[in-house]
Amino acid sequence: MNVLFLNSSPRKTGNIAELGKQIIRGVKEQNKPITAEIIHLYDHELLPCIGCWACARSGKCHLQDEFESIYRKLEAADYVIIGIPNYWCNLPAVLVNFIQRHTAYAIWKPENAHKFEKISTKGEKIRKMLYCLRNFGPINPGFKKKRFIFIIAGTAPFRFLMGEYRGIMIFLRKYVSKLNARLYRTIFFTDTLFRIDLKKKDQLMKNAYKMGLKLKCPGE
Repeated sequence: MNVLFLNSSPRKTGNIAELGKQIIRGVKEQNKPITAEIIHLYDHELLPCIGCWACARSGKCHLQDEFESIYRKLEAADYVIIGIPNYWCNLPAVLVNFIQRHTAYAIWKPENAHKFEKISTKGEKIRKMLYCLRNFGPINPGFKKKRFIFIIAGTAPFRFLMGEYRGIMIFLRKYVSKLNARLYRTIFFTDTLFRIDLKKKDQLMKNAYKMGLKLKCPGE
């Protein structure tokens, strides 16, 4: 089983990082062949997508950074754990950059997309649009077996009352859906600022460890 933990928090020893490590600790204690890796996204150069459509022509992104090497590890993983701090009811920029760059490798792209606006007739544009809609989707069939685990942390004390996490979950569910993968679990660490419940952190760590103990390779 191959487990990849992508930490999009700048803190390598914070709550998110520790929860991810507890899941991996549980996985490793299953005494099965396990490959586990932690990648702190802030340590890597991940440029934002510039919408140039070069990937539709060449099949890969032309930006020269570390995205492709990290994406290939995500592609090979059975479980992908993504740690996410809540920044203004949204994902941190480093993770947004990483996900938006998936277009070059994970999603079907129409040839000559950069020329569509130059199609002369409205009817031909509509036919081309319908063709794209029929074919749009993930290009890697192996993603059907991939499972995602999200760890989301934020200062908002209540998960539902303030709506701080709603937008994040809408985005993440769409992300998993577009890859044709599965959302396995989401861990919420709310109230990281006031810590009204002093026992919450210890309980979440125990739950993350137990989750790791129960993870099974897809197909088992």
